[in-house]
Amino acid sequence: MNNSKSRKVGKINKKDRISCMPDSILCHILSFLSTEDAVRTSILSSRWKLVWASLPNLMFNDKLCYRRDGTSDNGALTRFENFVDRMLLSNSVSISKFSLHCQKKPRYLSRLKFWVALAIMRNVHEIEVNLPVDDPFEEGYEPVELPDCIYNSETLEILKLETDFVFKSPSSGICFPRVKKFHVEIYKPNMPDFSICPVLEDLSIDYSLNFDWDADISISSQTLKRLNLMIGGPIVFANEHQATIEAPKLEHLHVNDGTLVSYLVYELHSLCDARLDIDYSRVRSDPVRADHALQLLKKLTNLKSLYLSCGTIYALGEAYRHLYDAHQYFLPTFSNLSFLEVRIREYGWWILPIIFNCSPNLESFVLIMDVNGPEYYVEAGWIEPQFVPYCLQFNVKKIEILYGDDDPLEPVKYLLKNCGVLDKMIFRYVGESSNELCKELLMFPRGSKTCEVELRGKYGD
Repeated sequence: MNNSKSRKVGKINKKDRISCMPDSILCHILSFLSTEDAVRTSILSSRWKLVWASLPNLMFNDKLCYRRDGTSDNGALTRFENFVDRMLLSNSVSISKFSLHCQKKPRYLSRLKFWVALAIMRNVHEIEVNLPVDDPFEEGYEPVELPDCIYNSETLEILKLETDFVFKSPSSGICFPRVKKFHVEIYKPNMPDFSICPVLEDLSIDYSLNFDWDADISISSQTLKRLNLMIGGPIVFANEHQATIEAPKLEHLHVNDGTLVSYLVYELHSLCDARLDIDYSRVRSDPVRADHALQLLKKLTNLKSLYLSCGTIYALGEAYRHLYDAHQYFLPTFSNLSFLEVRIREYGWWILPIIFNCSPNLESFVLIMDVNGPEYYVEAGWIEPQFVPYCLQFNVKKIEILYGDDDPLEPVKYLLKNCGVLDKMIFRYVGESSNELCKELLMFPRGSKTCEVELRGKYGD
């Protein structure tokens, strides 16, 4: 009797339960594979033969068409292109995502245009195209054109274009009518008109300036809530370019500027969070460029949360030293600022109290010391302020510090001593283990009777 039961259990365990699942679940499982691997499942059994044809996500990558030395297999490339054709033409079922990553541009760009058009015809919700950028000064250079149908698609909601595309504004006066998330790289001065994108909320621009450009950056949108602006290019021509931002509903702003263009900023009434990551150093020192960083920060007075990089702090310090005599009016008051994160090298210590003085309602503060990093900055050690900022005495309740070997302990001692209502200081030590350091830290006097000091690992752990 027992042997009979065990044989029945064995038969049950051998049953293919996955194949018994409905097509919708099988398609969901296959969506985690590359499209090529998903199609290969058709050889498993007759049950799997056509499941791949209903895949919601079509994701293609030609990396297997290239040898280890970077050379291409033309036969493999042809098979890859034919495979993309077949997948897009094999079914009329709507697809959720079309993704294409290529090591080199397709040999015939008209084919890429055809693929995107087919995805639009299948009511695609998300398109992602990642292609290498060719040198525009090389003979035979050809930028990528998008099919006209993409500008008027009523289903496309997410668009990510990472290559040198050419944009054409439709004659209808409305562009990308349903696109809410738009990530784009721009290598030639053909900035899309974002003001005619009626529902755009999340915009990421990677803008590469070039020597022969005279085009400025213009971002105008009545619906935009999140903007990530990355600017790179030759430093020589940085002062000749300008970025204009007009977005009354913008809530989150991240500027990563390697050239420090000048900024015109309007109507950022809703902005609550900003990250300013500016590349400014002794190598790229220029007081006029430093003032660009200052003028941008002055326009962000409604912030609740602010991140400032080493380069940004350095630029603010240079503007303070070289351009302004009335130092008490150097920065406006950030009345709503409750969270501040600052990355500092040696040069930033004396500008930090000025920021504290302009942030009376600051409650939480993250300090990342980076004095052991590559030295691009003028060395200037910690100088204790003459007056304790109001926010430290009455409002700051939490401080988090990332500390490495040879970083100064004086700022830590100052903050513990002068923060009158501090509840917690989290001290993250990333250098060699040192019991003596920990003991010294715990012995520092504290201005708040309720303050606790915690010793942890790296920031973000």
